[in-house]
Amino acid sequence: MSKIIVGIDPDSKAHGVAIYYGGQLDILSSMNLIELQCLIDNDLITTSIDNDWDIEVHIEDVNGVSAAFMARDRKANINVKLKMSQHIGMCKQSQIELERLFEFYKIKVVKHKISKMWKKDKAQFEKITDWKGRSNEDTRSAAYFGYLGLKR
Repeated sequence: MSKIIVGIDPDSKAHGVAIYYGGQLDILSSMNLIELQCLIDNDLITTSIDNDWDIEVHIEDVNGVSAAFMARDRKANINVKLKMSQHIGMCKQSQIELERLFEFYKIKVVKHKISKMWKKDKAQFEKITDWKGRSNEDTRSAAYFGYLGLKR
């Protein structure tokens, strides 16, 4: 049985989302929670039913580390550290909301440790995925987590 693999890089503003159908990267986009829910309702569920495919989500686990740990740059002043901690906390809440969404649809979620893979290395990302369209750091990160799902 083939799978639809969804890679997610959670963010407070828009999540990086990568969708692999049958092992091929097909969708790479930034989406808010509502846009992602519409995609699930209108495309993922239909495709999985029509093709007898399972859906699996691979997500960066920002909840797996402390916000204080991530904002520990010794050179930054306290205001910068507090702002970083606030942003990380917002990303953590975003991950919780995403997990609730996938739980509602009974979609399996696999969490992965935070990684910088493909964020900056666009050439490696394009070589491995054959992606020719637009991308940014968050969507490439999502593609990486989806790619990990393909390799499981």
